[in-house]
Amino acid sequence: MEMKNRIIYLLLLLLTFVANAQKKDKILSKANEEYAAKKFVDAEANCRISNSKFPNRSVTSYNLGNSIYRQNQFSESKSAYATALKNSKTRPEKHKAYHNMGNVLMKEKNYTQAVEVYKDALRNDPTDEESRYNFALAKKMLKDNPPPKDDKNKDKNKDK
Repeated sequence: MEMKNRIIYLLLLLLTFVANAQKKDKILSKANEEYAAKKFVDAEANCRISNSKFPNRSVTSYNLGNSIYRQNQFSESKSAYATALKNSKTRPEKHKAYHNMGNVLMKEKNYTQAVEVYKDALRNDPTDEESRYNFALAKKMLKDNPPPKDDKNKDKNKDK
Protein backbone atom coordinates (compact mmCIF):
# COMPACT_ATOMS: atom_id res chain seq x y z
CA MET A 1 0.00 0.00 0.00
CA GLU A 2 2.93 2.35 0.67
CA MET A 3 4.03 2.28 -3.02
CA LYS A 4 0.49 3.06 -4.18
CA ASN A 5 0.34 6.16 -1.90
CA ARG A 6 3.66 7.39 -3.28
CA ILE A 7 2.43 7.06 -6.85
CA ILE A 8 -0.76 8.95 -6.01
CA TYR A 9 1.26 11.65 -4.26
CA LEU A 10 3.60 12.00 -7.24
CA LEU A 11 0.67 12.21 -9.64
CA LEU A 12 -0.97 14.94 -7.57
CA LEU A 13 2.32 16.81 -7.43
CA LEU A 14 2.70 16.52 -11.20
CA LEU A 15 -0.87 17.72 -11.78
CA THR A 16 -0.26 20.74 -9.54
CA PHE A 17 2.92 21.56 -11.45
CA VAL A 18 1.14 21.29 -14.82
CA ALA A 19 -1.78 23.41 -13.60
CA ASN A 20 0.58 26.18 -12.43
CA ALA A 21 2.54 26.05 -15.69
CA GLN A 22 -0.70 26.51 -17.63
CA LYS A 23 -1.76 29.48 -15.47
CA LYS A 24 -2.77 32.46 -17.57
CA ASP A 25 -0.58 35.52 -17.39
CA LYS A 26 -3.07 38.04 -16.00
CA ILE A 27 -0.42 40.76 -15.81
CA LEU A 28 0.24 40.53 -19.56
CA SER A 29 -3.51 40.77 -20.20
CA LYS A 30 -3.62 43.93 -18.10
CA ALA A 31 -0.61 45.31 -19.99
CA ASN A 32 -2.40 44.65 -23.28
CA GLU A 33 -5.48 46.53 -22.04
CA GLU A 34 -3.31 49.47 -20.98
CA TYR A 35 -1.56 49.45 -24.34
CA ALA A 36 -4.93 49.51 -26.13
CA ALA A 37 -5.91 52.48 -23.95
CA LYS A 38 -2.65 54.24 -24.98
CA LYS A 39 -1.30 54.07 -21.42
CA PHE A 40 2.14 53.07 -22.67
CA VAL A 41 4.07 53.73 -19.44
CA ASP A 42 1.68 51.52 -17.45
CA ALA A 43 1.75 48.89 -20.20
CA GLU A 44 5.56 48.93 -20.11
CA ALA A 45 5.60 48.45 -16.34
CA ASN A 46 3.26 45.46 -16.50
CA CYS A 47 5.13 43.98 -19.46
CA ARG A 48 8.32 44.16 -17.41
CA ILE A 49 6.60 42.36 -14.51
CA SER A 50 5.24 39.71 -16.87
CA ASN A 51 8.64 39.40 -18.52
CA SER A 52 10.29 38.80 -15.15
CA LYS A 53 7.83 35.97 -14.42
CA PHE A 54 8.02 34.47 -17.93
CA PRO A 55 11.45 35.48 -19.26
CA ASN A 56 11.54 32.97 -22.11
CA ARG A 57 8.23 33.92 -23.73
CA SER A 58 8.65 35.96 -26.87
CA VAL A 59 5.26 37.66 -26.53
CA THR A 60 6.22 39.43 -23.30
CA SER A 61 9.42 40.87 -24.81
CA TYR A 62 7.60 41.77 -28.02
CA ASN A 63 4.84 43.60 -26.16
CA LEU A 64 7.45 45.32 -23.98
CA GLY A 65 9.19 46.49 -27.14
CA ASN A 66 5.92 47.87 -28.50
CA SER A 67 5.20 49.77 -25.28
CA ILE A 68 8.69 51.27 -25.23
CA TYR A 69 8.59 52.09 -28.96
CA ARG A 70 5.39 54.08 -28.43
CA GLN A 71 7.30 56.20 -25.92
CA ASN A 72 9.91 56.99 -28.61
CA GLN A 73 12.68 55.10 -26.81
CA PHE A 74 13.87 53.33 -29.91
CA SER A 75 17.19 51.83 -28.83
CA GLU A 76 15.59 50.27 -25.76
CA SER A 77 12.71 48.89 -27.81
CA LYS A 78 15.29 47.39 -30.18
CA SER A 79 16.73 45.44 -27.26
CA ALA A 80 13.28 44.09 -26.33
CA TYR A 81 12.63 43.02 -29.94
CA ALA A 82 16.04 41.28 -30.02
CA THR A 83 15.02 39.32 -26.92
CA ALA A 84 11.68 38.48 -28.54
CA LEU A 85 13.55 37.18 -31.59
CA LYS A 86 15.82 35.07 -29.41
CA ASN A 87 12.79 33.51 -27.70
CA SER A 88 10.61 33.17 -30.82
CA LYS A 89 9.67 29.66 -31.77
CA THR A 90 7.24 30.25 -34.63
CA ARG A 91 7.50 32.05 -37.94
CA PRO A 92 4.66 34.50 -37.10
CA GLU A 93 6.44 35.48 -33.86
CA LYS A 94 9.71 36.00 -35.73
CA HIS A 95 7.98 37.94 -38.49
CA LYS A 96 6.40 40.43 -36.10
CA ALA A 97 9.62 40.96 -34.15
CA TYR A 98 11.70 41.43 -37.32
CA HIS A 99 9.12 43.82 -38.76
CA ASN A 100 9.11 46.02 -35.66
CA MET A 101 12.91 45.84 -35.39
CA GLY A 102 12.97 47.18 -38.95
CA ASN A 103 10.70 50.03 -37.90
CA VAL A 104 13.16 50.94 -35.13
CA LEU A 105 16.09 50.87 -37.55
CA MET A 106 14.18 53.16 -39.93
CA LYS A 107 13.61 55.64 -37.07
CA GLU A 108 17.35 55.49 -36.38
CA LYS A 109 18.03 56.07 -40.10
CA ASN A 110 20.02 52.82 -40.22
CA TYR A 111 18.72 51.91 -43.66
CA THR A 112 21.34 49.24 -44.39
CA GLN A 113 20.29 47.13 -41.41
CA ALA A 114 16.61 47.96 -41.92
CA VAL A 115 16.73 46.44 -45.43
CA GLU A 116 18.22 43.22 -44.03
CA VAL A 117 15.77 43.00 -41.14
CA TYR A 118 12.74 43.57 -43.38
CA LYS A 119 14.12 40.77 -45.61
CA ASP A 120 14.07 38.52 -42.54
CA ALA A 121 10.50 39.61 -41.79
CA LEU A 122 9.47 38.69 -45.33
CA ARG A 123 11.26 35.34 -45.11
CA ASN A 124 9.01 34.53 -42.16
CA ASP A 125 5.83 35.87 -43.80
CA PRO A 126 6.18 36.54 -47.53
CA THR A 127 2.51 37.57 -47.76
CA ASP A 128 2.75 40.62 -45.46
CA GLU A 129 2.22 43.69 -47.61
CA GLU A 130 3.25 46.13 -44.88
CA SER A 131 6.65 44.44 -44.51
CA ARG A 132 7.00 44.42 -48.31
CA TYR A 133 6.22 48.15 -48.47
CA ASN A 134 8.63 48.94 -45.61
CA PHE A 135 11.34 46.83 -47.29
CA ALA A 136 10.92 48.82 -50.54
CA LEU A 137 10.96 52.10 -48.60
CA ALA A 138 14.11 51.10 -46.72
CA LYS A 139 15.81 50.22 -50.04
CA LYS A 140 14.81 53.61 -51.49
CA MET A 141 16.03 55.46 -48.40
CA LEU A 142 19.32 53.54 -48.55
CA LYS A 143 19.74 54.45 -52.22
CA ASP A 144 18.95 58.13 -51.51
CA ASN A 145 21.12 58.20 -48.36
CA PRO A 146 24.08 55.86 -48.89
CA PRO A 147 26.25 55.15 -45.86
CA PRO A 148 29.47 57.16 -45.70
CA LYS A 149 32.43 55.59 -47.48
CA ASP A 150 35.28 54.19 -45.40
CA ASP A 151 38.00 56.87 -45.58
CA LYS A 152 40.73 54.80 -43.90
CA ASN A 153 42.37 53.98 -47.22
CA LYS A 154 42.44 57.69 -48.14
CA ASP A 155 44.36 58.48 -44.94
CA LYS A 156 46.88 55.72 -45.62
CA ASN A 157 47.52 57.08 -49.12
CA LYS A 158 48.12 60.58 -47.73
CA ASP A 159 50.89 59.26 -45.47
CA LYS A 160 52.81 57.77 -48.41
